[in-house]
Amino acid sequence: MISRVVSAFIIGLLLSVSSGPANAQQSTRVAFGCCFNHSERQPVFDGLHRSDPEVFVFLGNVLDVDADDMDDMLEAYEVFNRFRGPKVLRRQSAVMSVWNLTDYRIDGHTGANNPAKHAVKNHFLTYWREPISSPRMFQEHGLAKSIIIGNEPQRVQVIVLDGRWNRDALTQVGWFERVARSMDEQLGPYLRNPAGRLLGEAQWQWLAEQLQKPAEVRVLMSATPFYAPANGYDSWAMYSQEQQRLEQLLQELQPEGLVLAVGDRGFGEFSKVEGVVDYPLWQVTAGWMSAENQDAYNSDVRNGAAYPKSRYGQIEVLWRDTPELKLSLRDVDGRPLTTKTLLLPKVSPN
Repeated sequence: MISRVVSAFIIGLLLSVSSGPANAQQSTRVAFGCCFNHSERQPVFDGLHRSDPEVFVFLGNVLDVDADDMDDMLEAYEVFNRFRGPKVLRRQSAVMSVWNLTDYRIDGHTGANNPAKHAVKNHFLTYWREPISSPRMFQEHGLAKSIIIGNEPQRVQVIVLDGRWNRDALTQVGWFERVARSMDEQLGPYLRNPAGRLLGEAQWQWLAEQLQKPAEVRVLMSATPFYAPANGYDSWAMYSQEQQRLEQLLQELQPEGLVLAVGDRGFGEFSKVEGVVDYPLWQVTAGWMSAENQDAYNSDVRNGAAYPKSRYGQIEVLWRDTPELKLSLRDVDGRPLTTKTLLLPKVSPN
């Protein structure tokens, strides 16, 4: 009987469902990362196991594949499934995942125009073992997901957005200009799409509902940065209408304890934005899990240095009389490269 109760508790944690009052704890850790070669062993998982986060979120590009069809995608999943690191992480942490370019794209279709997106979604949910009762299995706006860890007054909400399912495509610059830009870290290959969409109406409505649920801390995640220069690399800044809509939603709802967490960059950084909510809004960029090979571009919102050796990010909530957030960028061994401490409830720098 006892073993059955313990098993039920573990399953409940992995499915991110709170089923009763929890004992007060000293801290809650949420880690996140993106982008690695699925066909090779990744030593970063050893560091992640030592960090022992309650939740880990894969922010896309977990499969390094340019799939021509679903067979290519399925073969990549089979290769990825051979490695021990992700399996151990699943056993010790509640794992969430969302796709980005390489684990969504089929035959060059990268957004709403992907004719195979329902098949891609089905295989994604199967591989990541999404419970059959999960709203993700039936929702029409993609793979967005929200969970709340813990009980009052130690609740951490994790919201993961889907920026692929309803995305309007970004157009690449011409071939000659792409070649020139490839030698300049300041410029990426894409043209801006100011009126393009990322989320779609159903997901915007869903997001507004999630942000109004009670929680002491909220981590809003996207596979691509919310804040970055509109410099040709994929980000919300390339979709300025969507970025402005997000800011308007946050200004209207004023959610407390909000931090942003993003991927899709080969370096880690902290960014700070003023004037969106009633406190400084911080964004943590994780860095690639598999390599450190992208030079950092200039950014007006970067706070401090960029860290090419960052392999993942972590947000730890220390439940003290005045709770603190510790934002950190971590190397391949799980050691912090830099840390930023923020105070709750009006998240302001310490």
